Amino acid sequence: MSKLHELLAFKAYKNTKELKSEEYNIYGVFWDKTSSPTLTRIDKAAGATVKAGTDALKAINTLDASPLFKDFKEVTDSYGNVFIRIPKMYIKKVDGTGYKTRQISRKMFDGAYLPWCFWDFTNNRELDYIDVGKFKASISGDGMKLESKSGKYPLINKNIVEFRNYAKANGAGYQQLDIHVVDLIQTLFIIENATINSQGVCAGYTSGQYTATHLAVVAENNVNRIVVPNATAALYEVGQAISVGTSQGGNQIFYGRTITAIEVYDASNKAIVFDGTPVNIAIGNMLYNTGYKNGFSANIAASVGSKISNSSGKHPFVWHGIESIFGDVWQFVDGVNINERQAWVCKNAANYASNIFTAPYEQLGYVNSNTDGYVTAMGFDANLPFAEFPVAVGGAATTYYSDCYYQTTGQRIALLGGSWNVGATAGLFYWYLSNASSYADVRIAGRLLKKPL
Repeated sequence: MSKLHELLAFKAYKNTKELKSEEYNIYGVFWDKTSSPTLTRIDKAAGATVKAGTDALKAINTLDASPLFKDFKEVTDSYGNVFIRIPKMYIKKVDGTGYKTRQISRKMFDGAYLPWCFWDFTNNRELDYIDVGKFKASISGDGMKLESKSGKYPLINKNIVEFRNYAKANGAGYQQLDIHVVDLIQTLFIIENATINSQGVCAGYTSGQYTATHLAVVAENNVNRIVVPNATAALYEVGQAISVGTSQGGNQIFYGRTITAIEVYDASNKAIVFDGTPVNIAIGNMLYNTGYKNGFSANIAASVGSKISNSSGKHPFVWHGIESIFGDVWQFVDGVNINERQAWVCKNAANYASNIFTAPYEQLGYVNSNTDGYVTAMGFDANLPFAEFPVAVGGAATTYYSDCYYQTTGQRIALLGGSWNVGATAGLFYWYLSNASSYADVRIAGRLLKKPL
């Protein structure tokens, strides 16, 4: 699209706005669909200054005090699960020729829709808020319920059906992360940061280690360390989570410890010291990172920011109280089933089930791309605007959506965000649509939600 056409498209949008943003506190962004992931702030978002912080360093974010974020608050349920309460909002999306707009407000406005996470299907009423797990989901001590608690490592090696059942075991209103909350978070994120390159804001925990070549070189019993070559040790950092197995990702020696020190062992090797109960280490045991321990954000002062660095890829980040919205571990996204790249979506969390391709699931009006790669375009169905999946690829890590996409034939589920080891491919728009509902992995986890039903 020429610069002239871009300008005309933007002017056409501005001239046909049906309501004043001041009256309805509408915040928005405009994208000209060119390769640049940078968006133009519109409505009340115009002129905003938003920066990410590190550690105790506060950063300027003029939208923190806006209606979008000022009423986010941390709450705890009767089980001790910690959530970030997000108040009810309304979203409007326009997908035009040569442009997209995204708008959001705390008030209903013309052309907007209420995300289904704010709807009580039993009593046909709007809900004032949705509680989103502050932490990645862990498992309760009795192994029966999904949790959102600090000081725990994420639950892994369970499939989407198991996560769904663990979430529901908490009682009415509990569920796992779904497409409607993803839609809400994506919309808020891009309007706040005026970009669809999410790693350009914070890289997240995306450059961790997961390889079969990081092997112990010294056998020791009853220890809290693993000795590896200097070059291997240099790839890890204090504070990261690690696990050790006899096979890659097998966790046979242990799952989930935190590095407390990295010390010289001899001229060629270093000892990676970890917390917890001592273990026996054999030569050839495999070392690798795993999902970060929940609670890392306790001392991060900014509303959006990381420990130590926002760009190294070595550290997870927090977004308005919610830890690791991408990177760290893949997260299951419920309410989505895919058959031969055709996505079906469900509005009511009470009806979520895998491998269903009939009512109450609804077929989207487009088919996902049949090619892997960096995403250049998302599909859009005006009747089901909350579900946007890749329909074109061919970009790069710093163009268009700046995130990758993977797919295959057959019946599939949705994963979002990437894990600690995927590097530049990760992000808030990284859809992995290649796994069956039975699939489980050390890199895949989830998040607990609660609707006030």
